[in-house]
Amino acid sequence: MARQKGIFKITGTLGDVNFYVIKGIGYARKAGGGFNGEAIRTQPNMQRVRENASEFGHCSQVKKAFRLALMPFLHGYRHNKLHARMMTLFTSIKALDTVSERGKRRVTEGLQTAKGRYLLRQFAFTPQHSLLDALKRQATFDWNTQRLTINDFAPKAYKAPKAATHLGVTLGVLDFDFDSLEHSLAVSPTHFIEVDAGTTSFELEPEQVVVPSHVGIVVLGVRFYEVIETEVYGLDSMIGVGLLVIRV
Repeated sequence: MARQKGIFKITGTLGDVNFYVIKGIGYARKAGGGFNGEAIRTQPNMQRVRENASEFGHCSQVKKAFRLALMPFLHGYRHNKLHARMMTLFTSIKALDTVSERGKRRVTEGLQTAKGRYLLRQFAFTPQHSLLDALKRQATFDWNTQRLTINDFAPKAYKAPKAATHLGVTLGVLDFDFDSLEHSLAVSPTHFIEVDAGTTSFELEPEQVVVPSHVGIVVLGVRFYEVIETEVYGLDSMIGVGLLVIRV
């Protein structure tokens, strides 16, 4: 690399020399080097790069499809780090696939491990949501009836948005194919509880019970509402979404 001389500094490429300016100082160096698309696709020493790119693309597709599957619960939720955190989640689960060769490791194989299911179940889609955490601790799910029972829950013990009059709790049973990325979601009617209510117990069941054909995932969603006479307004603050059970 050499410095440019003279009053005027130039940028760009002339012949086989690149010219550029950094902090007011002009430099020149021979063009070339680095990696281009053709090299990455064909050169043997780029094999690991190709493997990582293939697996990254797979995890990105899984992340997008899974987020869309949960959209009935996540609708209105705003968090600029959710996409990156979900990407880290599925990359970690993919890395647990010990049966596939590098470049072909898949999330579905990672979920065959107890750790993979644990990572997915414990993932905080909506972090630091104490009310959702309390509901999860009080919840019991029966796969045979697909009934969720929540006992001894006191909503008035938890913070609520200023405009909220009610808390809505919804159950979802998601059937997700991590290979084809096809999915179906059965949801329960939303159970409404006044935000200042005392200790209460209730049950939730999906309107249609469907036995999952792929990975069965039990989803619990909470959202606050403002109810004025017969009008119900959903609020986009303090939305909570969590997974209760993963069944493969």
